[in-house]
Amino acid sequence: MSFIQEDKNDDPQFAVILPKALQAGDKYTVTTEYEGKEAVSNEGGGNYFPNPAARENWYPNNPESGFGEYASYDMTFRIPKGMQIAATGVRVSDNNDGGQNVTIWKSETPQTVAGFSFGRFKLEKAKLDKPEYLIESYANQDSPDWVRGLQHAAAPGGDLPTMSGVGDSNAPDVALGTMSTTGLNKKALAEGQLAVQLYTDYFGPSLFKHLQLTQQTACNFGQSWPELVWIPICYYFDTTVRHELSMDWGDRGYWKVVTPHEVAHQWWGNTVGFSSYRDQWMSEGFADMSASLYLTMIEKNAKKFLTFWNDERDLLLERNAQGFRAIDAGPLTMGLRVSNTRTGMDTYDRLVYPKGAYVLHMIRMMMHDRQTGDQPFKEMMRDFVKTYSGKSATTEDFKAMVEKHMTPEMDLDGNHKMDWFFNEYVYGTQLPSYKVNGSFDIGPDGDVIMSVQLTQSGVDDKFRMLVPIYLEMADGNIVFLGRAKVTGNITLDKKAPLKGLKTKPRRVAVNYYDDVLASP
Repeated sequence: MSFIQEDKNDDPQFAVILPKALQAGDKYTVTTEYEGKEAVSNEGGGNYFPNPAARENWYPNNPESGFGEYASYDMTFRIPKGMQIAATGVRVSDNNDGGQNVTIWKSETPQTVAGFSFGRFKLEKAKLDKPEYLIESYANQDSPDWVRGLQHAAAPGGDLPTMSGVGDSNAPDVALGTMSTTGLNKKALAEGQLAVQLYTDYFGPSLFKHLQLTQQTACNFGQSWPELVWIPICYYFDTTVRHELSMDWGDRGYWKVVTPHEVAHQWWGNTVGFSSYRDQWMSEGFADMSASLYLTMIEKNAKKFLTFWNDERDLLLERNAQGFRAIDAGPLTMGLRVSNTRTGMDTYDRLVYPKGAYVLHMIRMMMHDRQTGDQPFKEMMRDFVKTYSGKSATTEDFKAMVEKHMTPEMDLDGNHKMDWFFNEYVYGTQLPSYKVNGSFDIGPDGDVIMSVQLTQSGVDDKFRMLVPIYLEMADGNIVFLGRAKVTGNITLDKKAPLKGLKTKPRRVAVNYYDDVLASP
């Protein structure tokens, strides 16, 4: 067959020219053979790092489809004897052939992408009964070269350590503690267990029955493949080491949520795919929101949940070096196109992750029920996962699912549609501001009478929102009072008795749990 492949420095893409146009219903098989030495790099100490470009194209796929194409993979890996490999799919055989370890992996279900990780690993494992799941956690027994060369160095403030080194010759010497990663291998395993159980409860079962968590040698990202998660090496360092390396930027919650965020991609991206870059916000945003559910489960201090959402909002509202706030750069459905030299190359991450998370969070809070809690939200998300399991979903598909499960209170337009919400937060860039004033009196019957003024501003005249109102009681407890329907720039002035309440609350609060993405 005719094909096109120019020099890799000119255009590395490979194209095949078919002898005739494809017709609907016809089946063709194309067999290719190719090789290269740059798929992985040896980082020392039995650590290997997949080349960033090879993460996208060492396996056959259509990059234009996002995570919308599902295929079965049958992969054979040959690695040096004494090392271990973890890959997407199920390990069907493992044996030694001379000086090599040979493993064969097959997809247990069609998957969107294929990945692997290998090294001189130490393994921890756990088996769950509900759901039935095998979870394995791999950490390398020896450190990569850049860690071994970092005996007395400190990273400059805010800079990310990389494989090539994190030291600064002008930085003061610091005594680093242990930088072994095997000590926190059980922690990664435990986080994986809890995340799988939690997400199965909220979203229903994923496509998979096992998960492998593996250390990778870069600090500044994690990645999730079907049944395989890469965790950044610096996650495994203790907090003292990260502080000495000036990686306190993780205090915004990155180190706490990187593992549950990547595990959530087993549902968002790997079970439910996205059709195009316009729909990718669901994958990253839903994974971020899932991580907030994880924080709610493990943190005893409820303020950590609020801190998470405050940090998400800060990412959207901080101005970058180009002077742009991510929330103003464009709607969620612009995807990667919001990042450019004019708006800043970090705009995509600062928009899609936090705002996508807020969209799902706001829907959850609107659906929250006094008696059943998150049950309506869970039923909707389980339906969404079941309907699109092993398929790609569009933004409109998700909108239709929300409309299927929406509460009567959410029907602000009276047409059983969520256009009002999606136009504002998914397809739009508006950001409301809220102000509330309240006072309390005691009525003739001894019940508290509340007077409240609620102002919505900074939006157009058609902007609608369900604004949650809370009371801080005399004992400090926060009680949900109800939701006000607000349209446009307006101040609502209401007076209402609080039946049965005899003691004046401390104050009226609006949007207490960051129920609505709004200006602080």
